[in-house]
Amino acid sequence: MDKLLLFAYLVISTLLLFIVPVADAETFTLEEIIVKGETEGNPEDALDIHDIRKTPARDLGEAVDAVEGVSFIRKGAIANDIVLRGFGRENLNVLIDGARIYGACPNRMDPAPFHVDFAEIERITVLKGPFDVENAGSLGGTINAKTLTPMPGAHADLVTLFGSYENVNASGKASCANERVDAIAGYSYKYSLPYKDAEGHRITELYPPDSPNRYRPEETDERAYVMNSWWTKAGFQPFEDHRMEASYTRQEADDVRYPYLLMDAEYDDTNRVNWSYEIRHLNPRLDSLRVQAYWNNVRHDMTDAKRQSSFASDSGYSMRTFAETEILGGKADIEGALGSGQLSAGMDCYFRNWDAETTLPTGIQDSVPDVETTDIGAYFEYMHPVANQVSVTLGGRVDYTELEAGENRGEVYRLYYETADTDQTEFLGSGNMQILFRPNQDLELFTGVGISVRPPDPVEQYFALLRPMDNPNWVGNPGLDPVQNREVDTGLKYAAGRFRTKFTLFYSDVKDYIAVVNVMGIAPAKPARSYRNVDATLYGGEFTMEIDLRHDMVLRGGMACNYGRDDSMEEPLAEMPPLEGAAALKYDPGSWFIEVEGKFADNQDRVNEDLQEMETPGWGVANFTAGAEYKFFSVVGGVQNLFDKQYVPHLSYQRDPFRSGIRVPEIGRSFFITISCKI
Repeated sequence: MDKLLLFAYLVISTLLLFIVPVADAETFTLEEIIVKGETEGNPEDALDIHDIRKTPARDLGEAVDAVEGVSFIRKGAIANDIVLRGFGRENLNVLIDGARIYGACPNRMDPAPFHVDFAEIERITVLKGPFDVENAGSLGGTINAKTLTPMPGAHADLVTLFGSYENVNASGKASCANERVDAIAGYSYKYSLPYKDAEGHRITELYPPDSPNRYRPEETDERAYVMNSWWTKAGFQPFEDHRMEASYTRQEADDVRYPYLLMDAEYDDTNRVNWSYEIRHLNPRLDSLRVQAYWNNVRHDMTDAKRQSSFASDSGYSMRTFAETEILGGKADIEGALGSGQLSAGMDCYFRNWDAETTLPTGIQDSVPDVETTDIGAYFEYMHPVANQVSVTLGGRVDYTELEAGENRGEVYRLYYETADTDQTEFLGSGNMQILFRPNQDLELFTGVGISVRPPDPVEQYFALLRPMDNPNWVGNPGLDPVQNREVDTGLKYAAGRFRTKFTLFYSDVKDYIAVVNVMGIAPAKPARSYRNVDATLYGGEFTMEIDLRHDMVLRGGMACNYGRDDSMEEPLAEMPPLEGAAALKYDPGSWFIEVEGKFADNQDRVNEDLQEMETPGWGVANFTAGAEYKFFSVVGGVQNLFDKQYVPHLSYQRDPFRSGIRVPEIGRSFFITISCKI
């Protein structure tokens, strides 16, 4: 509570310092603003690919850390998972062009953001809170990556990043477009060695000498990952105001190392297919009709072959999990005028299969036992202006969901729970109301109340793994109830003269939050890690600002604070980010720029001791970036962690049961340069 009060005090103090002096200043257009409001009600945040390319971010999870309130879980050199306001994992929706994507690994080695490459992306939007009725299960928020659309004419570009530890991210694409037909195709290559922290240790050298999870000596300097991605997208306009699009992406990731886990990925192979057809301006009242269909699958193989634990095994590994997930989905929606307001409504559905087989010294087990997930839903959203300065948005959604697992693992669930039901059906309802008030052209005040519900995911409900020796088993809970987030958001946006700011507070009352817990089995079963419904409270806020200081200089900064509590167990929620912030000063006369940035995080001492979560000291680092453009060429380079600070973000912690026992520090002082050529 003290940290939240400090956060609010800093925000209010800053507003008082800046709003009054600049309220009557001359109008000035801010050119490079990361956070942009785009929707009625609670505005979403956005990142443009041009801003991402000015950073050494390796994946989507690391890139969206630039948005206040968004953090990432560090597992290795790449494949970072996203946490939004303390909500992570299945509590968030991650979409690519509105299509769902899921990873295959039960330990989230390959989270959803891992399966899209920067070179495909045009823009990333982040909608915070339970205000997305278009997509089922958007409990804590939605992240949507929009892929590129070709510009008129013929174009091509090459972008190559070179960084410390042989970090390479090279991509090229070509496109052509006229009034009827357009197409784009591209390729991306990523490679890196394991990076070193500020103390000079590679992330593959962090284990103590007696740990069976340590990497073999010959593996510590081998590559941390190698990735190849190919994609293509085509559009066709058969008639005026009609457009059809189809896209395909193939991604292959090999030898991806995860020091914070007990195994590494031998490969992750992904296929994505997306198709849509849209008709606009059907009549004076109906603006658009759109249908979409998509399919994707992920095949994931992980072993401990690179670890000391595999040394005595004839097969080359002592444990292995092969997992595969596949999803088929579709949407149909309309937008148009209704009365004096604007209505959007539609239906969507998806069918997902998830299967994983784990090999241990004790034998082979169906750890994710061929779980089928079905969701069929319908939704609406209506925006109505009630006065010249006030608009109200109402949204609602209903879903039919079913989870069905293979019946061969029922004996494992009975060791810990009274029920071994492998089929669960639910009817779920979500909705929200948002109010936007514009007292003048410079100021927006918004507030929203939302309820969003999601069912348990297949791992939470039906995972089943009996582990050898003293290692705790890992068992899903077939009796879990759906999670319901009841949230209130309120805030303001102000933009006038040389000053722009956004301030948001949120409060979430979460019923049946799914938490990781220790459970005791029926003798002779040993203890296990499992899941339990608890009631939880999460609250906090975000603050951003940007000021033109004249003489081509811009100052911007932001902070975010989150607090989470397990009200049922009367203890802190695990994996909650601490108070975090950043500030940057940029000089940009036009054809070149330089920028100095500072980032910090407070210490996090609110930890879940039952899960052996560790406290984390606060930290602060400095970064320097510079760039220039000339005709078709641009160069951006910089130094990250300028003063070589040794630090570990709090979310480097990974919950049991497959945590390896180490925490992955961030990279020490490192350099990067990105060279781009466009024609």
